[in-house]
Amino acid sequence: MDDLLTPAQAALPWGVSYATAARWAREGTIPALHVGRRYYYLQGTVDHVRRTRATGTVPYPNHYANAGVAMTMTWGAARSGTLLDREEWALTNAARTFDYLDYGKDSWSQDRHVAVKMAEASPGLAGQMLVHRKARECVVDAVCRSFSQVIDLGCGLPAMRRAPHERGRVLWGSRARTVYVDHDLAALAAVRAWWEHPAQVRGYNVRVLDLDLRYPENLASALEEHLDLSVPVGVLSTLTLDHLQDEELAGLVEALAARLAPGSGWGITHLSGMVGAAEVYTGQAREQGADTRLVARDPDGLRKVFEASGWGRWRGLSPREPGGGEPPIAALTTLIRPDRASRTASPDRSEYTASPVRPAGSTGVD
Repeated sequence: MDDLLTPAQAALPWGVSYATAARWAREGTIPALHVGRRYYYLQGTVDHVRRTRATGTVPYPNHYANAGVAMTMTWGAARSGTLLDREEWALTNAARTFDYLDYGKDSWSQDRHVAVKMAEASPGLAGQMLVHRKARECVVDAVCRSFSQVIDLGCGLPAMRRAPHERGRVLWGSRARTVYVDHDLAALAAVRAWWEHPAQVRGYNVRVLDLDLRYPENLASALEEHLDLSVPVGVLSTLTLDHLQDEELAGLVEALAARLAPGSGWGITHLSGMVGAAEVYTGQAREQGADTRLVARDPDGLRKVFEASGWGRWRGLSPREPGGGEPPIAALTTLIRPDRASRTASPDRSEYTASPVRPAGSTGVD
């Protein structure tokens, strides 16, 4: 396979600045490979652009970002030459779309197009996503402070904020265990490259699992291999449950209630209402044949699903902005399933639920 060149390396033979070469890759003007958060050009592409610029012709006259020529791949696939299917990566992607709505930068033009249509259908979406940034930090911080073992369901693309495993390491030291779960290939590749591998190099107990939340039996079995489920654990789902149908959500909540120990906590963020946005997103996915959807729910409906499976003590954490609209759903709930409340505590339960230990000079999680 051709060598991979960074925009800085490609800029010299093209006679342009690094910023221009990087912008061409980011905007899809020149076909580039998207690996994690970085872009790379193939050597053949660089040579072709250099020749066409010398002759004054357009390098790729029929190329545009929506054509799916710019592909996402793992680093191993990029080096081995095993390219992922171009048509698949031309589809709207849930992780990239919500990264854009969350004011991130890991999105493509087709994702931004859908996000804009969602915002037009639900004018309050932009404001709710802005409030969600604060709500998410409150939920993640509360779960990481309460439990040394944390499960992040639907972790999505890494963002420029302190990850749960980093918070756990500060609070719990070597006792911290974190499991990230997703089944989106782009998200898995990015999380393994940016979170799992660096964390394991430093000695952190971090795992990334490729699992579909619509099949909770497989999820529960896999979690037992990496976590001690005989003691309470913390569960996170930030803008994840929105993508499950009602019966799928009920199955997931019930399956975890049956496997986790009483006292386990679940931190949740979820869009509140936004029926128009959900219809736009689901309709777009259906047109493309993508296996994804967005389900609109209200706080009371979501709480009833959890309470029916033994999750109680629902505590809302949604911050309200002065003059703002309806905030997103942000809450903490605790597993108090009656038929499991009589289970005796494990002798080493304190190892996972005691007060966090902080290194000397540490002030906690930002």
